[in-house]
Amino acid sequence: MRTAIELVNDINEAKINTPHNVEDVIDMEGVSEITQVNFDEHRWYTIATVVYSVGDEYFGVRGPVSLKSESSDWDDIGATCEAFLMEPVPSITYGRKQERSGR
Repeated sequence: MRTAIELVNDINEAKINTPHNVEDVIDMEGVSEITQVNFDEHRWYTIATVVYSVGDEYFGVRGPVSLKSESSDWDDIGATCEAFLMEPVPSITYGRKQERSGR
């Protein structure tokens, strides 16, 4: 199995134009897509970071993930994805407290 840093280096050298094309260009055997984070809306497209795991390591690929015009293609944006190592960051979320009956 390849390491996260090897995948990051290969992705950056390949100059891929969308995270959706990473698997078409790079051997991603043993790699799992976890989530998409850090969305940035533009007029004609949306950029995000796609987070992947390989073994116990994580890496992200930032680039355009959606087009807002059917007549556009990934090449029209002129963007190149950036890959980088990542780490999990625990976060806290809050929900409404359930009241106990009988009070």
